[in-house]
Amino acid sequence: MVKWFDSLSTTVRIILLIPIWGGIFSGLYRIFKYVEGDNKNVVTLVVGILCFFGIGFIFSLIDLITTIMNNKISILAD
Repeated sequence: MVKWFDSLSTTVRIILLIPIWGGIFSGLYRIFKYVEGDNKNVVTLVVGILCFFGIGFIFSLIDLITTIMNNKISILAD
């Protein structure tokens, strides 16, 4: 999921992070980043679960801004 999302064009990533459904993609990105990554940061997993089930709107806005500025999701996704 992480490699798939990172390989998309910036325009498609911005569309997927629109706050209506962006919380789902933000949460899934962080959960899969935790599962697939070598660095097992529990904060990434917890934030991913919270994004998926609760505070996804806030993180989708943050992820949208960081994707526009840096071309990647970077806040609490390491």
